[in-house]
Amino acid sequence: MAERPVSESTDRPPSKATDEQRPAGGDLLALPAGYAINEYRIDRVLGCGGFGITYLAHDTHLDCPVAIKEYLPREMAGRDPGLAVRPHSGASAKSFGWGLERFLLECRALASFHHPGIVRVLRYFRANDTAYMVMEYESGEPLDQWLAGHPALDSATLLRIVRPLLDGLETIHNTGFLHRDIKPRNIYIRADGSPVLLDFGSARRLGLAGQEHLLTAVVTPGFAPAEQYQPDGKQGPWTDLYALAGVMYWLVTGQLPTESLARLREDPMPAASAIGKPEVFGKAMLRAIDWALTPDENQRPLRVADFRRACLPAAGGDAPPLAGAPRGPAATQPPAGISLAEGCSFIGAVLFADVAVADPPDEAGHQEQRSRLATIVSQAVATVPASSRLAANTREGCAVCYVGDPEDALRTATLLGASASERGLGLQIGINLGPVLVQPAPSGRSRLLGDGVATAFRVMRLSEPGQVLVTRAYVELIAQLGRSASAGFSLLGQRRDPQDREHDLYHYTGDSQMAASSHPVSGGHLSTTGSDISPEVADTAERLLTRHIGPLARILVRKTLPRAASREELHRLLAAMIPDPAARAAFLAGVTLPAQPHSTGAGPNSARLAAASLHASPSAPVTAATSGLPTGVLFSDADLDRIGKLFARYIGPMAKVLLRREASQGGDLDVLCRALARHIDSAEQRQHFLREAGVG
Repeated sequence: MAERPVSESTDRPPSKATDEQRPAGGDLLALPAGYAINEYRIDRVLGCGGFGITYLAHDTHLDCPVAIKEYLPREMAGRDPGLAVRPHSGASAKSFGWGLERFLLECRALASFHHPGIVRVLRYFRANDTAYMVMEYESGEPLDQWLAGHPALDSATLLRIVRPLLDGLETIHNTGFLHRDIKPRNIYIRADGSPVLLDFGSARRLGLAGQEHLLTAVVTPGFAPAEQYQPDGKQGPWTDLYALAGVMYWLVTGQLPTESLARLREDPMPAASAIGKPEVFGKAMLRAIDWALTPDENQRPLRVADFRRACLPAAGGDAPPLAGAPRGPAATQPPAGISLAEGCSFIGAVLFADVAVADPPDEAGHQEQRSRLATIVSQAVATVPASSRLAANTREGCAVCYVGDPEDALRTATLLGASASERGLGLQIGINLGPVLVQPAPSGRSRLLGDGVATAFRVMRLSEPGQVLVTRAYVELIAQLGRSASAGFSLLGQRRDPQDREHDLYHYTGDSQMAASSHPVSGGHLSTTGSDISPEVADTAERLLTRHIGPLARILVRKTLPRAASREELHRLLAAMIPDPAARAAFLAGVTLPAQPHSTGAGPNSARLAAASLHASPSAPVTAATSGLPTGVLFSDADLDRIGKLFARYIGPMAKVLLRREASQGGDLDVLCRALARHIDSAEQRQHFLREAGVG
C-alpha cells in the first residue's frame, strides 16, 4: 500500500492528541474551563468550526463525560463579557436568529437518531442567548490515528469500518438530513473496533430553501464535493457519499483526494481502480469508490443503497452484514429467549429506573445509591424468567426490557418501590411499550437502543421520586388484555420532556396483585371461546404477530384468546396491540389467509396477495408476474421492483405485503405511490418518498 501522508500535511486531519493538548482557553471565543452551564461543567475545547465550538464537558448529574456543541457562527456573532453570544450588528441579528432556530430544529431531529454508527444526541437547550447540543462523548481514536497502528489494512477491516457508516448514513438520509462534513477526523474507532460518525454541526435538512447559504459549513478540501462550495449547489445523499468515498480512497490508496474544484475541468486525481490493490480490496470496491467520487453530482450514486450494492456485490444481493454491525431495527427477530450473541429487535415493555439526584447534588453519594439500585433491580427481576427479560445497567440508570408478560414491568416497579422505600432511596421509574434494538458488543455486554427505551428514559426523567409514570401505549395494551392492573392507572395528561417531545402519561398507583410473580404461559392446550378459533387459527395468528412485534406475541395471543368470541374479533384485538400502522395493516392482511377459499379464476384479494408475500423468498423482487396481480394492471416489472425497494427503505419488511395489496387495486403508478405513501407515518418522509418515486 502506498505511504499515507504524514502528520505535517496541512490536509491531514488532526489527531486526538492534538485536541488534548489544546488549552481550554486556546480559542478566545470559547467558554472557560470550569464554567458551569446547567448540569454540565466545561473541561476543554474539542474542536472549532465556522459556526460552532465543541467542548468536552462533565455531566455532574450522571457523572460521565459528554460532548457539547455550541451554536456560535463567527462571521455573525461573538461573545460579550458576560459570556452571552451576541450578533455583531443589527444586520447580522436576523441571520443569527434564523440560524439559531434551525439549529434547535435540527437538534430535535438528530436526537431521534439511535444507530450504533451515529453519535447519540442526548439533549439540547438554550443558554447564553444561544443553543447547545449535548452528545455522547466517544472516547475512541480518530480514524487517522487508529490507522497508524493498523498499517496493513485489508478488505475485511475496511468493510468493518464502512458498512456501519453506510447504515448510519442511510438512517440520516431517510429522515431527510445530510451530514455534510464526513472526513477522517469526524470518524472515531471505538475500543471494540466499531466506527462512529461524529460532529453533526454541519448537518442540514434536505429541501430547505431561502437562507441556507447563511450556514454553509466550512468545507474540508479533498472530502467536500464541488456542490458544497456553492450556495445554490445541488446537495443530496450523493454529497455525503462523495465525502465517505473520499475517506475510502484515502484508506485504500494512501493518498488524500484532490480538492473537488480542481477536478471539474481536467481531473488530475488517479482513479482508485488504477492505483488501489484489486487483489486486496476487489475490483468492485475500487470502481464503486471512483463512481461516488465523480465530480459531476449527476453521475454519482443517488442513494446509499446504490453505493452499497456496488461496493458489496454478492450472489442474490448484498454481502452479509459483519458481526457487530446490525443493519437496522428490523434486522432479526429474537427467539423465545433473547440471545445476546446476535443483534435482535422486538416490541416489548421497557422499565427505566434511576435514583433521584439530591439537592444540592452529592456525586459520591449518588454513585453509591446507583450501586444499591443495581442490586435491588437484580433482585426484583429475578422472579421473571431469564428468557423473557433483558436488564442493563447504563450511565443513565437501569433499563429492563420484557418480551413475556407485559405486566412483569408493573410487578418489577412494585418490588422496586418497596425495596427502595426500605433503603431510603428516591426512585424515578418510567414504563413504556415500544421497539427495542439489542446491539451486542465484542466485550459481551449489550447496548439497548430504540424508541421504546429512549421514551421510557424520558418518561422516567419526568417522574417525581417514588413515582411510576407510564405511557399511553403501555396502558392501552394492559387495558386491551382486560387485566385488573388497568384500574391502577391515573391519567396525568400530556407532559413535555427536555427534548420538546410530548407524552401522554399515566401515574401507576399500584395494585396489590402486581407483587405476585408472573406464571409462565403453558405451551399446551389453548383456552378459546370462539367456535371458529381452531388451534391452527391461533398458531397462525401467533406466527404472524411474532413477525411484527417479536416474542411478546406468544403471551398476547394466549391472553387474548379467552376474550375473543370469533376469529375476526381475535384478529382485531391482536392488531390493536401493534403500534405501527403499516405493520398493523400487514398483520390483518396476513391473518385473513385461513378464511379464504382457493380461487382459480377470481380477481386477487388481499389474502392471496399476503399469501404470496409469506411464501416468497425475502430477496425476491415484487413483479407483476410474481405478485398475483390481475392481467391488465398498468405496472411493469421494473416499476414494481423499483417502487418496492424504495418503499421498503421507509417502512421495512412489511413493504411487500402493502405493495401487493395496493397494486391489486389498479390505477396508474401515480395512484399506487400515493396509496403507499399513506402508510408512512412522517409527513416529511411521505413527501420524500413521493419525490424519490417521481410523483409530482
